[in-house]
Amino acid sequence: MRIRERVHPAAVILPLLAFAGSPFVLGSEDLPRIKPGARTGFSNGGWSYDRYPELKPLAARSQITVADLKGPGIIRHIHTTRHFPKEIMTRGIVLEIWFDAAKEPAVLCPLGDFFGDGCNGKSKSFSSRLIECAPWSYNCYFPMPFAERARVILRNDTDKDAMNYSYVEWESLSAWEGDLGYFHASYRRKCFQLTKDSDETFFEVRGSGHLLGRQYSVVTDEPLFRGFNVVMEGNNEVDIDGEERRLDYLGTEDSFTFSWGFQETYTGLRSGMPLVEPGDVNRLSIYRFHDHMPIRFNKSLKWHIDWRYEKGFTGNPKWTEAAGAGGCRVDYAAVHYWYQSDPGGFSHEPLEGIPERQLSMLSRKPVDLGSMLAALEVDPKLENDFGAGGDVERVRVLDAYPRTHPFWIDRPQPKGGHPGNPNPGKQGILAVHAKDSEAPCFVLRKVALPEEKGWVLRVTVSGDPYEAPGKSDFLLAAGIHDGKEMKWLGEEVIDAGSPPSEKNWRTLRYPLDAFAGKTVGIVLRVSYGGPNGVTNEEAFFDEISVVRE
Repeated sequence: MRIRERVHPAAVILPLLAFAGSPFVLGSEDLPRIKPGARTGFSNGGWSYDRYPELKPLAARSQITVADLKGPGIIRHIHTTRHFPKEIMTRGIVLEIWFDAAKEPAVLCPLGDFFGDGCNGKSKSFSSRLIECAPWSYNCYFPMPFAERARVILRNDTDKDAMNYSYVEWESLSAWEGDLGYFHASYRRKCFQLTKDSDETFFEVRGSGHLLGRQYSVVTDEPLFRGFNVVMEGNNEVDIDGEERRLDYLGTEDSFTFSWGFQETYTGLRSGMPLVEPGDVNRLSIYRFHDHMPIRFNKSLKWHIDWRYEKGFTGNPKWTEAAGAGGCRVDYAAVHYWYQSDPGGFSHEPLEGIPERQLSMLSRKPVDLGSMLAALEVDPKLENDFGAGGDVERVRVLDAYPRTHPFWIDRPQPKGGHPGNPNPGKQGILAVHAKDSEAPCFVLRKVALPEEKGWVLRVTVSGDPYEAPGKSDFLLAAGIHDGKEMKWLGEEVIDAGSPPSEKNWRTLRYPLDAFAGKTVGIVLRVSYGGPNGVTNEEAFFDEISVVRE
């Protein structure tokens, strides 16, 4: 009987994570266990709008401490908000977790990537044993023990305030045990040319511990790699304690427990593909956890992918030709999760700047708005209502949808049309459309503002109510470049409305007193987004004027 008690079936089949030699197993066999003296702890953060006004909000260019805990203890659950717009906030907010008196954070990772919301917020909702991308929230169930202190911090690197609610659930430990490991997670992103000679390292750590999982966001715009052809190949070689290829998975998809490539979305308890998006730009998000058998190391661990032995591809002359022309580029954003004995113990690579971090592919360069505006001539007229076709020449449009935009409309058609028509009731309209979901469209003007105050930027705008009734919306941001830096004045969701009506036009006003007497660049950014999803993201401007009302 005593042997059966020690090897209960639930302890074999259902445990979530066990630390060797410790009683802190998170499985069904632990649920009925009474723990006298254990204290259940809870810490709120971010939500200052109701009962706890003293909580610090997650404002632009600031950080909040969600929890500052005294040990010994163990974090059981972290919950936080998913933010809108995803394209800006998913990688613009950073999660940091610090343990004891370590000089390095154990966790340093963009929020969305840590929780498996791959490719900058494009993953579908999923639930796994350890991370969860729930409807408009994230949850983490990695146990995180600490001996002396634990701090959970959210850092907003963007220029946009984030409405955030986060909390941490934790419990005290009666004593610290020396064989408990400290949880770590690190983000590393690299864009490289994938050739027949490629052998790329994605994670390397020194110390003692065990690797528990990884999450990859993979993007490529190489036509030869459509459907992740070639990308899925490559031996995943894991070198441990100086021994080469202790583990050698013969294919990336197999290392994530799949076969024959990445064909369809799937979300399981230990592995999943919450995003598979082939096309001109191919996007993939995949995760896998090794809680059934952590990959243990005593001195070092190195995970690299080696494409050099893929005989079915290395001899392909098209691959060599495409690489020689500068193509075959792939972008990997990788998160690895592990435990090690040191509460810091790892030097994270610096994160990219916000413009680069939000790009789908790092090889796609962000638009240099400052240089573009510096080259523009000053428009002698402060108002532009696009009353005549020639008024379109008084603005510069960047990254519009190719072949169809921008264009000028005299009067909207009463039944709509293609490529699009705005709501009725206006005359003289500029039509634009973002290039794609990762490349917004910009409309630029340059004017000399009067010395006196009281002037505003007035923008009258509409979506297309005809092509997708009730489903058309987009994001519109307005900003001013003062010759040195860009200052965004706000971002709005523009809903086309339904049915078509002149009442669906919106007029937005932005005060310009801070820029009085200066020559400035006016920037309007049109991008995919909004609660209606990606259906019809076309924008129509009846006016982009500086006026005194």
